[in-house]
Amino acid sequence: MSTDQNISRLQSLLREPIFHFFIMALMIFAIYGISNKDRKSVLELDQREIEARLFMQEMASGQALNEEQREYLTSAFVEEQILVQEAIKMGLDNDARIHDILAQKMRHVLSGDIIQPSQEELQTFYNGNLERYRTLPSLDANEIVFNTREGLPDEVKNALASGADAAELLELEAGNADPLPNVNNLDLSNIFDDEFASRVFSAEIGAWQGPFLSNRGQHWLQVTSKSASRLPPLNEIRDRVRLEWIGAEEDLRLQVQINRLWDQYSVRISDAEAEH
Repeated sequence: MSTDQNISRLQSLLREPIFHFFIMALMIFAIYGISNKDRKSVLELDQREIEARLFMQEMASGQALNEEQREYLTSAFVEEQILVQEAIKMGLDNDARIHDILAQKMRHVLSGDIIQPSQEELQTFYNGNLERYRTLPSLDANEIVFNTREGLPDEVKNALASGADAAELLELEAGNADPLPNVNNLDLSNIFDDEFASRVFSAEIGAWQGPFLSNRGQHWLQVTSKSASRLPPLNEIRDRVRLEWIGAEEDLRLQVQINRLWDQYSVRISDAEAEH
């Protein structure tokens, strides 16, 4: 195709109304983009939805929220909605799941660049959280569950009092036996109750403690060994400390990013009922 033909086609195109419209549209979008560069996004929320969230939290906890808790949960809700909007902007809503999933995705996006701790950072974190790593006193125990909730024969009572082993006791009374290794007071309280857990922990090694009644029958525990509380050295729990440092660092960096997003939004909370 000759140069004259190209020039002729270009001149014809320039005379087309649709071409003029296209150029005008580009100019409008460019001007709009420049004028809105520093404008904050508006996030409109309904107070009724916030109140519903607070009510559900009160229902879950079984008690009324104080003012500080209400402010915290309201802020958390606004933060969630900001993350949702950012997730939608990034096209993360294509999986059609609910908003809290989108917010979680944004949290992972914002906190994705996490470095590994140096030895000094790891040691500092460990030193600052020593009580977190101190183990609770624990014990190993044998448990027998006799099938009956009724009183035991004297022969069985005497065998329990003398510290007989589980196999001998099960020959005298129907039931089953299982070990309970490495349990602390909290573990036993969750399995049984606080009173029975305290009795077991204060018992001498070899002495049977019971009965604790349940729908399975009656439980008896025999302590076989005890371990005192201890603080494991860093080199023994390095992987755990490293993972917890990363988790704490992730939370810190994430909150910095979320705070920056807060600054990009002007939040308006409307009360639809009050407007009527």
